[in-house]
Amino acid sequence: MKIKSIHILLAIIIIIGGGILLASELDLYNTTRVKSPRKTAEGIYDVIDMRGSHTLEEIEKYYQLSASSVIEAFGLRPETNPNLFQLKDMKEIFTPVELEEGEYIVETDTVKVFTSLYLKIPYVSDETFYLPEKTVNYLIENDKLTGEEKEYWQGHTFKLEYLDSKYLTASEFSKIVVEEAEGLIVTGRTTIQELLDYGITEEKFEEVTGFKIPDKKLVSFRDFIIDKGLEFGEVKDKFAE
Repeated sequence: MKIKSIHILLAIIIIIGGGILLASELDLYNTTRVKSPRKTAEGIYDVIDMRGSHTLEEIEKYYQLSASSVIEAFGLRPETNPNLFQLKDMKEIFTPVELEEGEYIVETDTVKVFTSLYLKIPYVSDETFYLPEKTVNYLIENDKLTGEEKEYWQGHTFKLEYLDSKYLTASEFSKIVVEEAEGLIVTGRTTIQELLDYGITEEKFEEVTGFKIPDKKLVSFRDFIIDKGLEFGEVKDKFAE
């Protein structure tokens, strides 16, 4: 019996179609890329499955970690779009740093460790043993670290440096301008942390203000001074002396 070519073609289509249908039923075939991370036995999304292609909006959706927290903790620009910014984009913003283990790049694993500490989700990293100083300060000021964690991470920090000035936040840019000036210029928006970053010691701070540095260092120096009943204009000029 002679088999017509049309019959052969139909048989191929049926076989291929049936194979795809069977694979789909067995969850072995999917035409769309699954981006959602896997869940742990406790029913929460696993930090280890956080990917560089995840946006800040997706991190907020899956892990309940607000995009604003990541933006502030890593010093990203306030207008950063959570729907577009991916974790892997950080390597295009921050300069790699030389640590004892070699060159370290701020990227996805850095955010994994931050998320683990912030949300108390277990995660053991085999590449991140240091965190940006800004990030550690954020965790401390939000009471996210235990005593042992605080002691460890305070001793394992590095300064974030930007690859390009276009990524600088307004406060970071102002800091650079201030450092290039002849003396320290304290404005109403200057935070206590920025004073410390500039080089003001705890002893100098206490000498000028009469008060110790508070635990929350992201508050503006002006608000702190006024709250203590002092005159901001008189106090701020003393730092430049």
